Amino acid sequence: MSFLGLDIGSVSLKFVLLEGDKVTNKIYLKNEGLIKTLQKGLSLLPNIGLEGIGITGSGKEFVKVLIKADYTDSEIMAHVVAAVKEYPDLKTIIDIGGEDSKLMLVKNNVLADFQMNRDCGGGTGSMIETIATRLGVNIEDVGDIALQSEKPANLPGKCGIFAQSAVVSEVNKGRPVPDILLGVCRALTGNYLATLAKGKKLQSPIVFQGATAQNKALVKCFERELKQPILVPENCSYMGAIGIAILTRENRINSNGRCTSNLMNGDYTTQFQQCNDCENRCELLRIYRDDKLIGVTGSRCGKWNKEVE
Repeated sequence: MSFLGLDIGSVSLKFVLLEGDKVTNKIYLKNEGLIKTLQKGLSLLPNIGLEGIGITGSGKEFVKVLIKADYTDSEIMAHVVAAVKEYPDLKTIIDIGGEDSKLMLVKNNVLADFQMNRDCGGGTGSMIETIATRLGVNIEDVGDIALQSEKPANLPGKCGIFAQSAVVSEVNKGRPVPDILLGVCRALTGNYLATLAKGKKLQSPIVFQGATAQNKALVKCFERELKQPILVPENCSYMGAIGIAILTRENRINSNGRCTSNLMNGDYTTQFQQCNDCENRCELLRIYRDDKLIGVTGSRCGKWNKEVE
C-alpha cells in the first residue's frame, strides 16, 4: 500500500504516490480551479489502496475537507523533510514557487531558520512566466534560451512590475530574447537574495527545489551569485508532495485502505458566508457534496472548522 502526498499551490497541484521511499507515481497540473484540478489529478492516478493521505500548500484546509485527508502540515516542513531525506548533509534550501519564495536553513537535519516572501512577485516564478508569455516563449524553454545570451540585459529586480515594464522597453529597442531572459533570471535571483537572504549565511550543500529549479539559467545565476554549486533534485517540482507523504507515514496515519478512485465521488459545490458572531467577521467557505454540507473553512477561531458529515 502507498501514501498519497498532495501539494496544493495557488498556481499548480502536485500529486505523489510514495511506496517505501520510492515515488511510484507523480502528476503535475496547472491549477484551473481546485475542485476541477483535484478531480482530474486523482483520475490520472492508478486505483490503489492508501495507507494515508497528506496535504500541504496554501489550499490544504479546503482540500482536506474535500477528500477527508488524514494529515496536514506546512509547506516549509514538507520541503525540509523531503530535501533532508535525499540530501542528509544539506545546509540550505532555496524554493521558488509561482506566487511565493522560501529560504530554509537546516542544521543537523532540523529546520533552524526560514524566511518566506508572499508580498512581492518580483522574486517568484510567476514573473518569469508572465514575461515568457509576453515574449512568445514556452516556460519550459526559458532556461535553454537564456543560456544562449551573450550580453544579458540589466533589468530591475526589486519589483516584478518594473521588471516587466523594463522588458517591454528592451523589446522595443530590439534586444535579443536570450539577453532579455537571462536578464530576467538574474533580476529574480537578485530579488530573492536581497529579500530573503539578507544578513544570512547560505552554506553549502545548497539545494534548489520547486518547478523553477528546472530552469537551468536560473540555477546558473544562483551559482554565479553565491559562488557555490547548487544541487537540484530529480523530483524538484514534487518535493512538497513527497515531504508531506513522508510526514504522513511517520505520523503513522492510517486511511483504512481507501482507494484513489473513491476520494472525490459526487458533485461538489461551494458557498460563501459572512460570520458575524464576533469582531473577526470571518468569510466562511461552505463545502457541499451532492447538496449536503460536508465542511466549512475560513474560521479564525475554529468554531466552524470541522467536518459536518
